[in-house]
Amino acid sequence: MRHLIDTDLFFAAIYAGHGNHVLARRRLDEVKAAGWGIAAETYLAAVRLLMNPVIMASGALSAERALEAVESELAGEHPGRVVLAVTRPDRKMLARAKGHRQIMDFWLVQIARESGVRLLTHDAALRKHWPRDTA
Repeated sequence: MRHLIDTDLFFAAIYAGHGNHVLARRRLDEVKAAGWGIAAETYLAAVRLLMNPVIMASGALSAERALEAVESELAGEHPGRVVLAVTRPDRKMLARAKGHRQIMDFWLVQIARESGVRLLTHDAALRKHWPRDTA
Protein backbone atom coordinates (compact mmCIF):
# COMPACT_ATOMS: atom_id res chain seq x y z
CA MET A 1 0.00 0.00 0.00
CA ARG A 2 1.38 3.42 -0.96
CA HIS A 3 -1.51 5.78 -0.21
CA LEU A 4 -4.13 6.25 2.46
CA ILE A 5 -7.07 8.15 0.97
CA ASP A 6 -8.53 10.96 3.04
CA THR A 7 -12.24 11.09 3.76
CA ASP A 8 -13.13 14.06 1.55
CA LEU A 9 -11.32 12.66 -1.48
CA PHE A 10 -12.78 9.17 -0.99
CA PHE A 11 -16.34 10.45 -0.60
CA ALA A 12 -16.00 12.75 -3.62
CA ALA A 13 -14.69 9.81 -5.67
CA ILE A 14 -17.63 7.52 -4.84
CA TYR A 15 -20.43 10.12 -4.99
CA ALA A 16 -21.03 11.29 -8.57
CA GLY A 17 -23.02 14.30 -7.32
CA HIS A 18 -20.06 15.76 -5.44
CA GLY A 19 -18.59 18.97 -6.90
CA ASN A 20 -15.09 17.47 -6.99
CA HIS A 21 -16.16 14.03 -8.21
CA VAL A 22 -14.32 14.02 -11.54
CA LEU A 23 -11.01 15.16 -10.04
CA ALA A 24 -11.30 12.85 -7.01
CA ARG A 25 -12.25 9.89 -9.20
CA ARG A 26 -9.21 10.51 -11.42
CA ARG A 27 -6.80 10.84 -8.47
CA LEU A 28 -8.09 7.71 -6.76
CA ASP A 29 -7.93 5.70 -9.96
CA GLU A 30 -4.35 6.91 -10.59
CA VAL A 31 -3.05 5.46 -7.29
CA LYS A 32 -5.01 2.24 -7.08
CA ALA A 33 -2.51 0.05 -8.94
CA ALA A 34 0.29 1.07 -6.54
CA GLY A 35 -1.79 0.06 -3.52
CA TRP A 36 -4.23 2.07 -1.51
CA GLY A 37 -6.45 2.02 1.52
CA ILE A 38 -8.74 4.02 3.74
CA ALA A 39 -8.83 4.35 7.51
CA ALA A 40 -11.73 2.66 9.29
CA GLU A 41 -12.86 6.18 10.18
CA THR A 42 -13.04 7.08 6.48
CA TYR A 43 -15.03 3.92 5.75
CA LEU A 44 -17.61 4.83 8.41
CA ALA A 45 -17.70 8.51 7.44
CA ALA A 46 -18.41 7.61 3.81
CA VAL A 47 -21.28 5.33 4.85
CA ARG A 48 -22.65 8.07 7.14
CA LEU A 49 -22.44 10.70 4.38
CA LEU A 50 -24.12 8.43 1.81
CA MET A 51 -27.00 7.94 4.27
CA ASN A 52 -27.31 11.65 5.14
CA PRO A 53 -30.44 13.19 3.59
CA VAL A 54 -29.03 16.71 3.91
CA ILE A 55 -26.03 15.81 1.76
CA MET A 56 -27.68 13.27 -0.52
CA ALA A 57 -31.14 14.89 -0.63
CA SER A 58 -33.68 12.46 -2.03
CA GLY A 59 -30.83 10.14 -3.03
CA ALA A 60 -29.86 9.20 0.53
CA LEU A 61 -29.00 5.52 0.73
CA SER A 62 -30.05 2.90 3.22
CA ALA A 63 -27.31 1.52 5.46
CA GLU A 64 -27.14 -1.64 3.34
CA ARG A 65 -26.78 0.28 0.06
CA ALA A 66 -24.24 2.70 1.54
CA LEU A 67 -22.16 -0.23 2.81
CA GLU A 68 -22.39 -1.84 -0.63
CA ALA A 69 -21.17 1.37 -2.28
CA VAL A 70 -18.11 1.57 -0.05
CA GLU A 71 -17.37 -2.15 -0.35
CA SER A 72 -17.76 -1.95 -4.12
CA GLU A 73 -15.08 0.75 -4.28
CA LEU A 74 -12.78 -1.31 -2.09
CA ALA A 75 -13.18 -4.35 -4.35
CA GLY A 76 -12.14 -4.69 -7.96
CA GLU A 77 -8.97 -5.10 -9.93
CA HIS A 78 -6.91 -3.13 -7.36
CA PRO A 79 -8.69 -3.64 -4.03
CA GLY A 80 -8.24 -1.19 -1.21
CA ARG A 81 -7.48 -2.01 2.40
CA VAL A 82 -9.24 -0.80 5.52
CA VAL A 83 -6.57 0.39 7.92
CA LEU A 84 -6.86 0.48 11.70
CA ALA A 85 -4.74 2.74 13.87
CA VAL A 86 -2.02 0.96 15.79
CA THR A 87 -1.53 3.50 18.55
CA ARG A 88 -3.53 6.04 20.47
CA PRO A 89 -3.80 9.55 19.05
CA ASP A 90 -0.56 11.50 19.40
CA ARG A 91 -1.50 14.39 21.66
CA LYS A 92 1.45 16.56 20.56
CA MET A 93 0.52 16.12 16.94
CA LEU A 94 -3.20 16.78 17.46
CA ALA A 95 -2.45 19.78 19.69
CA ARG A 96 -1.06 21.52 16.61
CA ALA A 97 -4.58 21.71 15.16
CA LYS A 98 -5.87 25.27 14.83
CA GLY A 99 -9.51 24.24 14.79
CA HIS A 100 -11.93 21.36 15.15
CA ARG A 101 -11.89 20.54 11.44
CA GLN A 102 -8.18 19.69 11.53
CA ILE A 103 -8.41 17.02 14.21
CA MET A 104 -9.56 14.21 11.91
CA ASP A 105 -7.16 15.31 9.17
CA PHE A 106 -4.21 15.21 11.58
CA TRP A 107 -5.39 11.82 12.86
CA LEU A 108 -5.40 10.48 9.30
CA VAL A 109 -1.86 11.82 8.86
CA GLN A 110 -0.86 9.86 11.97
CA ILE A 111 -2.45 6.67 10.61
CA ALA A 112 -0.68 7.20 7.27
CA ARG A 113 2.64 7.62 9.09
CA GLU A 114 2.06 4.45 11.12
CA SER A 115 1.30 2.60 7.89
CA GLY A 116 4.40 3.94 6.12
CA VAL A 117 2.36 5.63 3.39
CA ARG A 118 1.26 9.11 2.35
CA LEU A 119 -2.19 10.57 2.85
CA LEU A 120 -3.74 11.40 -0.53
CA THR A 121 -5.80 14.57 -0.14
CA HIS A 122 -7.17 17.56 -2.03
CA ASP A 123 -6.76 19.74 1.06
CA ALA A 124 -4.05 22.27 0.15
CA ALA A 125 -3.74 23.52 3.74
CA LEU A 126 -3.21 19.97 4.99
CA ARG A 127 -0.58 19.34 2.32
CA LYS A 128 1.16 22.59 3.28
CA HIS A 129 1.09 21.69 7.00
CA TRP A 130 2.30 18.09 6.47
CA PRO A 131 4.21 18.13 3.14
CA ARG A 132 6.23 14.95 3.81
CA ASP A 133 3.14 12.99 4.87
CA THR A 134 0.68 14.00 2.16
CA ALA A 135 0.29 13.84 -1.59
